Amino acid sequence: MTGINVLIYTGNGTSPNSVRHTQKTLKSLLGHAYDVVSVDAKTLRVEPWEETCALLVMPGGRDLPYCNDLNGVATSRIKQYVRGGGRYLGLCAGGYFGSSTIEFEQERKDMQVCGKRELEFFPGLCRGTVYPGFVYESEQGARSAAVRLANEHLQAYYPSDSLVPKSIDMYYNGGGYFAHADQYPNVQVLGRFVDAGICKDEDYPAAAVHCSVGHGSAVLISTHPEYDITHLEQPDINTAMFAELVRSEPDRKSFLRAVFAKMDLQVVGYDKNRVDEIKVPDLTPIYLTAMNGQIAKAVATNLQTEANDSVITDSNDTIFLTNSNEDPVLKKLEALTVDDKNDEDKPKPIEIRLPDYTSNPACPDRSLTPYFDIRKYYEALLERRDKEWGGGKWYRFGNALMYAEVINSTQTILDKNYNFAQQLPTGLACIATTQLAARARGRNSWVSQMGALQFSFVLRHSLRLSNSPVVFLQYLIALAVVESVRTRKGYEEVPLRVKWPNDVYAEDGDDLKKVGGLLVNSSFVQDEFLVVIGCGINVSNPRPTVSINDVIQKHNSSLPRITPEDMLAGILVTFEKFYSDFCEKGMGSWFLDLYYKRWLHSDKIVTLTTHDNVRVKITGITSDYGMLEAIAIEGDKKRYTLQPDGNSFDMLKGLIMKKM
Repeated sequence: MTGINVLIYTGNGTSPNSVRHTQKTLKSLLGHAYDVVSVDAKTLRVEPWEETCALLVMPGGRDLPYCNDLNGVATSRIKQYVRGGGRYLGLCAGGYFGSSTIEFEQERKDMQVCGKRELEFFPGLCRGTVYPGFVYESEQGARSAAVRLANEHLQAYYPSDSLVPKSIDMYYNGGGYFAHADQYPNVQVLGRFVDAGICKDEDYPAAAVHCSVGHGSAVLISTHPEYDITHLEQPDINTAMFAELVRSEPDRKSFLRAVFAKMDLQVVGYDKNRVDEIKVPDLTPIYLTAMNGQIAKAVATNLQTEANDSVITDSNDTIFLTNSNEDPVLKKLEALTVDDKNDEDKPKPIEIRLPDYTSNPACPDRSLTPYFDIRKYYEALLERRDKEWGGGKWYRFGNALMYAEVINSTQTILDKNYNFAQQLPTGLACIATTQLAARARGRNSWVSQMGALQFSFVLRHSLRLSNSPVVFLQYLIALAVVESVRTRKGYEEVPLRVKWPNDVYAEDGDDLKKVGGLLVNSSFVQDEFLVVIGCGINVSNPRPTVSINDVIQKHNSSLPRITPEDMLAGILVTFEKFYSDFCEKGMGSWFLDLYYKRWLHSDKIVTLTTHDNVRVKITGITSDYGMLEAIAIEGDKKRYTLQPDGNSFDMLKGLIMKKM
């Protein structure tokens, strides 16, 4: 099963420490190809998470609250997901939860938890704790546990035989062993406790197992290989134990790489010559650029009017304005961050570097932006405009561009800093090669990686345009992405399509694969909406699903690949053309005829879980408020309308569900 999200359960019972370490470790090993997303019980019960899930992770904590919140609908969906080709990772409590039966602290009446479990990925008994002394929400009973690896099941997944350890000292705190795991034909033992602890009938009971479940797999681990011991905050670990676990850090990470490779996940640095991991890059300066020096100076002047001594202090970020000949890291910026080095959640200050206003275009030297050629972007923008009526002389979207190699989020800097955004002209775009905290619609996310085109832009939409409701902007940008490709000569039949309300999919034979996601945020002031439109488009990266250039090459290998510079220019010009017509004409057949030609849903039969599971046929979207319109296929043929922001369309399962 293909997916772009690694989902980590963070509901009732989860240990904050385990969640934090799980997120950090999975981002470092899988973050190049998957987005690591937190989910709760409501998400697993009612949202269509399966379609984009590559791995579901149940971290350490308390198994009983997992049962209380997930048993029934959620566990049934998890089982069906795994059987259909999905993946499940259970760590400590997640391992208990994934077993058929558990016996936890059976001899301690005050802590005893015993009984059947619904997932049953491991068909036998998980019994614990293996070692005495466990205390909830404490490290007092924690220890370093030696786990001997079952190399016959893991060796093939290490990049080199010489890197396969015989055993690893792993952090342990309360897990169980998987009793007599060898007797089950669908189970492979990946690791065994060297010290059998409470187990009396096995010398080396299983500490980690791989379970084949239908077309999918589940890995259950009783220890905590997700813990980075150097970042453990609890003070209760003795010095000898700490040193022992630190020595095992490289083996711990290599073990997890092998486990993920065995689960057919794309693991970072996993080849014969590299065993590295993803390092979170530092933020880089944002370069303000423009089509010409006059535009650049006007934007910079507006920003400087908002600044106090070149600093804009806004609701989400502190933004420094610097000249292009200054050092990239300012002394005052360094001073500001000294007290924040241990606060990983607090946004770091942002530097915006102003350009030389005498150059056309006004942009930094090419050596400073190796992953995006700003001059080629402006050339492509003019070339695309030239194909429009009158040469598009009045077009302005994209005339100013902010570019960063590494940014937290292009959407956040424009949407969450209101005073800053108010100084920006309509059509200014912010683009980044790498985003550290990419945002997407609802609980969905977009993987931020090399080869993806990731940008947001500002739009002011007047309230006086009463025939042009702001809700339709998401439809305009979705179609603009598709048409920016399909209006090119030779690319007319490239199978890119729109999924309601604002995703872009590619048809790959009988499969549909997501290649883009779109997000529209708006705020209202005086008589206009300040709108920030965000796009994440996989232009060139074949992971984790497919890229637009892959689709183009498969359709016609003689067609040139599209560069990110050309793709951005095409989207902005196409959107501006749609938007100009939209403001003049409102929503009507001029747009909807093409939209329906490109979307995936005409006459599709779906189930409305929001309306007693009635079966309906989709007929279109309403021209007044942009709601999805459908008619019941039985009975009185009742008409239904659904809001795009209140419902989630699980296209592959034919369901429309309530967003939570």
